[in-house]
Amino acid sequence: MKKMENEKGITLVALAITIIVLVILATITIYTGKNSITESKESILLSEVSMVQHAALERYTKEQTFSTSNYPGTQKYKTAEEILTDIKEIANDEVLKDIITNTNPENYYYLTPENLKELSITNTENSYIINYKLGIAINATVQTTGEGKPVYTYAKTRD
Repeated sequence: MKKMENEKGITLVALAITIIVLVILATITIYTGKNSITESKESILLSEVSMVQHAALERYTKEQTFSTSNYPGTQKYKTAEEILTDIKEIANDEVLKDIITNTNPENYYYLTPENLKELSITNTENSYIINYKLGIAINATVQTTGEGKPVYTYAKTRD
């Protein structure tokens, strides 16, 4: 057999470099996709808490207009400490703690996903603590985002 002088082909080094580049690109793509999914979930969570707040304020306005007080949820709180116990992951948030300790705890309602259906919120598995009058909505199920930010919103600060 006669060896050809100008053989063309892929060398082992070129193949190794190609594989390394592909692995690096795949790693970057996976990392970026994972971050996008996390950011998307957090965005959905924050949008949901805002939606619950708006539904609670709408219900409060309706009940005030018709001089009734038919609010969904369980009115289970007698003290601020009970509320802070239910939200232990974010109980140290100074703004939230100040609002809760300086408002009437009996105005806070615990809403399960079933109760939220009465506010026309059907696509959630989370529970919330609501103060209809102040427009406070606290996610009692997922209390913090992946970055440790509290998941709540409020409209006013005092009763």
